Amino acid sequence: MFALGTLLNSPLIAHSQSAPQFIAAPPRAPSSEPPPSKLRELWVLTHEGLSPADAVLAQTIQGLANKKKPRAWLRSGSMHAIVEAQLKREGVPFHEAANVWELLKAFHSQVKGAVVYQLGTPSLNVATSLCGPLKAVAIDESLLPQAQAAGLKVLVDVRGKDDKWAWENYHSRFAPGTLIEQSPKMPAYLRDLPVALNAFTMYGDDSNFRINVTKALGPQAIAYGWGNDEYNWVRDLSSANATAGAADWSLNLSALRLLPAGKLKRPQTQPLKAEPGVRYIAFVMSDGDNIQWLCKDFIDNHRYWASPLRGKFPITWEMSPLLAKMGPRVLQYIYATATPNDDFIAGPGAPGYTFPHPQTDRVALAQQSAPYLRDSDLPIVSVLNENAGNLAETIPLLDQPIVSSVIYKDYSPYNGRHGAIMWHRGKPCLSYKFMLWVNLMEPNDVAREVAQMPTDPLNNEASYALVNLHAWSWGDQGGPLVKVQETIDKLPPNTRVVTATQLMQMLTENFAARHAKD
Repeated sequence: MFALGTLLNSPLIAHSQSAPQFIAAPPRAPSSEPPPSKLRELWVLTHEGLSPADAVLAQTIQGLANKKKPRAWLRSGSMHAIVEAQLKREGVPFHEAANVWELLKAFHSQVKGAVVYQLGTPSLNVATSLCGPLKAVAIDESLLPQAQAAGLKVLVDVRGKDDKWAWENYHSRFAPGTLIEQSPKMPAYLRDLPVALNAFTMYGDDSNFRINVTKALGPQAIAYGWGNDEYNWVRDLSSANATAGAADWSLNLSALRLLPAGKLKRPQTQPLKAEPGVRYIAFVMSDGDNIQWLCKDFIDNHRYWASPLRGKFPITWEMSPLLAKMGPRVLQYIYATATPNDDFIAGPGAPGYTFPHPQTDRVALAQQSAPYLRDSDLPIVSVLNENAGNLAETIPLLDQPIVSSVIYKDYSPYNGRHGAIMWHRGKPCLSYKFMLWVNLMEPNDVAREVAQMPTDPLNNEASYALVNLHAWSWGDQGGPLVKVQETIDKLPPNTRVVTATQLMQMLTENFAARHAKD
């Protein structure tokens, strides 16, 4: 029998007679609250129930109000409700706005006038682009009478205009370093951020226009939002030496980026010594680049952070390093509420989602990534590359002192390299050997393949394997953690389930010296 303390800090052991299959790890005591924001007041308007026109107006007011410090907040659930509760505990005075016009009145001195647009057309993005530089709010044509009654002067009417017109006529007014890509069909999200940052907003399928704009806003611009096609969007941005942050459903980023969280410190997992005669695998949740998911319903969703299975076995979560600057309190809360079996790596991509293969300057991108990785305390980086790429394209990342190792996946399938490993100056880049993805690779498939692995972790690198867990699979069956449990139930003897951090640490400890000059 094992002592209780030993069980709670050891890797999960599959099919062992001497240890339970699931090690129920008690939650860590939450760390201290983030440092106080020292806000003197905060105006709050409930987001739910706003009409599309009112939502756009509210967000453009919010963007102007939040240029230098958080002053306006759109009430919503999940992580937004948690942050709001933190601010209340700090004693921040809240002013409840009954409607968007009351919010406008509170910040009337910040507003020089209105940009008129038409909902459902590209003119919405034009208005979003211009509100920051012109210190204006966006008014849909349906709200013109109310805007005039409120004393708003029309600064420019952009109805009938599109993104290319806005870029051609105003490109010198947009701040470098940031691009927003947001569909005009999504009026109720993200539009506060471009206003706060004076960022250009666009949308479409013209790759040449996107690449040229991104290059002009660079070098190494960061795009927030989402394109009309994931692969083409990320490839275009990568070709312009940029990265992406999935954020098209985001709220309150203009405020979240300015709320202090203190020094971010991910929870530490216990280092392990590799045992002879066993194999090691680690499960890693995909899609950690998704800022909107982590800030929206990740926390209280029973398929993810609120899963009753979380903490019962080791699981590694991808986290976006962009949150260190765009939502540090989100990372702080996730780290503070982690169990001893929760582990964290960066990615996919750094500082955001990008394909290394078409990048024009991987060294510059890696250097840009370093402070994000340091500030988020994420030394292991997950990289998602297009299929034409290769592991050697991660060398600039491995050259960064903050980076201890890289985990590699192809665009499709994630495990296209079948566990191949590359070493660079004693640091490993290990590709995924397996994945859990509905109808592509199920628990039976993973268990059968794991049984073929060697059990010689002191001498054979193939005794270590990573399993990428597809975040959006099995939603109707309780979520992907259910399938991790099912896979563990089927694993062969002499298999240890550990965190990705523990696996990469053991791999490095046992083989780095042999590859110090590689």
